[in-house]
Amino acid sequence: MKMFFAIPRLCRGIFLFLLLITSDVFANDMPGLSITGPSVDRYAITEKTSMRQRLNGRYQGFVYEETRGSLTRISENRYEGTFYRLQSMTRDLKHIARMVDDMLEVRVSFDAAGKMQTPADAEYPQLRNFPMLPADAVSPGDSWISEGVRLVDPQRRGGTRVPFLCEYTYIGTGDYAGEEAYIIKAQYAVRYERGSDPYGDPQLSLLHGKHLIDIYLPVDPKSSRKAFMRDVVEEQYGYADGQKLERSGFILTWFDHYGVMDKNSTKKAIQDVVRENKIPEVEVEIKEEGVAVSFRNLRFYPDSPRLLPGEEDRINKIAGVLKQQNDRSFLVIGHTANVGSVESQLTLSVERAKTIVDLLVEEGISADKFLYRGVGGSQPIGPNDTEAGRALNRRVEIVILEH
Repeated sequence: MKMFFAIPRLCRGIFLFLLLITSDVFANDMPGLSITGPSVDRYAITEKTSMRQRLNGRYQGFVYEETRGSLTRISENRYEGTFYRLQSMTRDLKHIARMVDDMLEVRVSFDAAGKMQTPADAEYPQLRNFPMLPADAVSPGDSWISEGVRLVDPQRRGGTRVPFLCEYTYIGTGDYAGEEAYIIKAQYAVRYERGSDPYGDPQLSLLHGKHLIDIYLPVDPKSSRKAFMRDVVEEQYGYADGQKLERSGFILTWFDHYGVMDKNSTKKAIQDVVRENKIPEVEVEIKEEGVAVSFRNLRFYPDSPRLLPGEEDRINKIAGVLKQQNDRSFLVIGHTANVGSVESQLTLSVERAKTIVDLLVEEGISADKFLYRGVGGSQPIGPNDTEAGRALNRRVEIVILEH
């Protein structure tokens, strides 16, 4: 079976999930794959990393990392989205709420040749101009070669861009999650010497490793699964201070279509629950990332994540309407008044956000639907020099995310 990529010149340099965002994918009578014309403009991307790690020869265990977010087409050649980089774990904890380490505002565009343009210091995406699909028809066993860039940052000290040359081979069709899919295998090696990337980690002295990737593209254009990649990784890092880091494992990446949220309808449904249950001091507003429910003047014991008696009812009464958001995730954000040190405010705000997550999980919402973070007193909505203002600032937001 041949696979045919009818790709406009503009699209040929786009790595996989952006290529899918800009295109309809459908089986034709070759049979094969053809890509043409505008399609759904929103895709959710989830990237999970599981690595066995050694530092200076000593085994440290597995490290699990995750980044999730979405991209939306802003104009013909430009895409934007928010990605959440979640806290790393040293063991595999399934069905838990995850703390957000960082929020990344991603902006990418493409030049006339289809090459990706990102700011020099952008921390995401990790792979750029990968995969590159062929411009001509290919049969099982056919191969092609193209260039790409991988962003590496295993110690979160500043991403380093490493160019590579990748070889692709079209395998044919096979099964992916119970569906027929086109299968492409890819492999590339990474090599880096200190200073090769002027924007990279200045402490990274060398890197070498290899990647073996399986890429699945569903044959059925109506599939909600737009693509999947499994990258088997072996990499060794050397640093200027003499440390040596070894990582081996895999990176799994899912690209899925998600429906657009009717934000106005969602806002009204929550406001109706607030009014019917007479829940005090709740603000519901539409934001770019979704619909936010803000519990203002939420009362905790002083310097504690424990809610005062009676405050739990305010949270529990909203759980029912959140359960109805079957395909959505929730970001819970803790805020404090600007009292005490910045560090103590941040710690307390994280703990208070987690308290709200735990309450909602007890009400029957799956823990793995939650992300949470704290911002301390950095986002006040009232003056901190009055008790009334500080009360406004002691709040927790639950954001119903679009994806």
